[in-house]
Amino acid sequence: MNSKSTILLYQGMRQSLALLLSVMLIPLAQLDLNAQGPAYAPLEAVQLDQLVAPVALYPDALVAQILTASTYPDQVAQADAWSQQNIGLPPDQRAGIANGMNWDPSVKALIAFPSVLDNLARNTAWTSQLGNAYYNQPSDVMNAVQAMRFQAQQAGTLVTTAQQRVYVDNGQILIVPINPALVYVPYYNPWRVWGGLFVAYPGYYVLPPPPGLVLGLGIGFAVGISVGLFAHYGWGWGAWSPNWGGGVVLYNHGAYYSRSETVYNHGHFGGYNRGVFEHEGHGVPGGFHAPGTRAGFAARAEGPRGVGGAGVGRPAAAGRPAASAGRPAASAGRPAASAGRPTSPAAHSAAPAARSAAPARSAPASHAAPASHAAPAARSAAPARSAPAAHSAPAAHAAPAARPAAGGGGHNNKK
Repeated sequence: MNSKSTILLYQGMRQSLALLLSVMLIPLAQLDLNAQGPAYAPLEAVQLDQLVAPVALYPDALVAQILTASTYPDQVAQADAWSQQNIGLPPDQRAGIANGMNWDPSVKALIAFPSVLDNLARNTAWTSQLGNAYYNQPSDVMNAVQAMRFQAQQAGTLVTTAQQRVYVDNGQILIVPINPALVYVPYYNPWRVWGGLFVAYPGYYVLPPPPGLVLGLGIGFAVGISVGLFAHYGWGWGAWSPNWGGGVVLYNHGAYYSRSETVYNHGHFGGYNRGVFEHEGHGVPGGFHAPGTRAGFAARAEGPRGVGGAGVGRPAAAGRPAASAGRPAASAGRPAASAGRPTSPAAHSAAPAARSAAPARSAPASHAAPASHAAPAARSAAPARSAPAAHSAPAAHAAPAARPAAGGGGHNNKK
């Protein structure tokens, strides 16, 4: 064999070896990329207080809708743009058209509340971070809402009015409409209602007071919204409620999990619960007892039934949602119907029982749970803005390069 043939043979062997190595290394590189993924930095109590302040005093069912819809910021923007263009349509027509849209049920439900939907769309960074926090720290977020209500109750701001009833049941502060068919969205400045030292979420835009606002005790109410026309659909008002003790939104009797692919760690619902409201600390009001516990959330957890088998803790559907239809049963000696205020904070319990309202409709078909994703190795936060002096800003939401045009709904785990 001459030298030229030897060189050609050597070059061919090198090329073959390089090709073989590339074929072997590509799957390893992809595995490492998936393992890294976008990181989520768990939030502390003071950051969660700041994040939930704009919605903490909303009625229970509306809070449940917002928490789930916030995991779909792109759909929220689409729905708001559509709502603004079709605001003149009769409510029944708007509901019928929205029903045919490829939006998550929680986003469709917000069509009944144009001002709320517009607020979420205007404050995209806040909405995205709220969705990230709820998806990764659902029990902590639920406890943050209860902690903010607890402070407002203590200050005499959160009371029963002609528009809504505020009462305590098993240590949980509930807010429901007086008339279940007529919902009043409260208006308040989230950075002032808790006192002058509360720091606003960076860049948050507070909508001006709506026309016809009736002010009182720092919280006002505009004209009531009739939700009866939206009740014909499975995603209507009565289908939603928060399970304060379980740390998850309930939808038509079952725990509901977002399938959004824009949240951090999608496929690992509740993987970063920290129990930050279960003990005293900065951001936790004195005397507050968290309705949801980290241990209780883990005890209810079950793996998703998707590709890849069991995944990281998904809570099973807890018994019954709390008063989603707006007709709460009177708690044993504790409703605040006459005095207009919930009972003493001493009545709070660390382990509340699960409660429910039973919407008079059958539950929609269950959605398949998404496949489990590998947990990211790094959990560093990447804030998009500097934090205010007295408050650490929550980690910014990093959107993936490609987003689905419309997500398909969540996983409804029905018991």
